[in-house]
This record gives sequence, structure tokens and C-alpha cells, in this order.
Amino acid sequence: MPRARTVAYRILVAHLLAYPVATAWALGSIPVIVVGIAASSGILVDDQVIAHRVLLRVVWPALGSFVLVHLAGVVWALGRDERRARRTFIGAMALLGGVALVGGGASWVWLITR
Repeated sequence: MPRARTVAYRILVAHLLAYPVATAWALGSIPVIVVGIAASSGILVDDQVIAHRVLLRVVWPALGSFVLVHLAGVVWALGRDERRARRTFIGAMALLGGVALVGGGASWVWLITR
């Protein structure tokens, strides 16, 4: 079991990395959410209502990725096998960040070229 200082440091690292990952997920999910809301709302809805609906739906991918990064950090901090725990953390970060960047980028390209 790692010392308390090491555990705190690793959880802090995960916490700091959670912000850019959550931001990437939020920004990457906007095009799909906007198109979905615009298709279901029609033209009779006020712009503020649409913006509010988009923000309410964007929070879920951001919150989910934020929690998953923290969970990966806890696994890294409390893992018995240090090498395996570190690999798990790095793999989780690469997967969460990579999917958000590639998927989010693709969704913006799709929205722009529609």
C-alpha cells in the first residue's frame, strides 16, 4: 500500500487531468446534441431555451468523463501492483482523452460539412 503522501499526489494528478478531459468531452459532444435538439425543437423555440437544453445535455458527458478520470486516479493511487496501476491509469487517460478528441473532432467536421 502506498504512503498517504503518494496517494494524495496521485489523486491530485488525476484531479488536475480530469478538467481538460471533461472539457474535451463537453466540446466534442456539442454538435451531436445541438443537431438533436434543433431537430426535435423546430423553429418555434427561443434561442435561450435551446441554449439551456444544450447545456443541460452537455453536462453529462463532461461529468461522466470527470468521474471516470478520478476513478482511474484512485485505482492508480491505491493499486497494490504499482506498474499495473500506472499502466491502467495511463491507458484510461489515453482512452478517455483520445475518444474525446477523435470523436469530438469528427463530430465538429460532420456538423460543418452537413
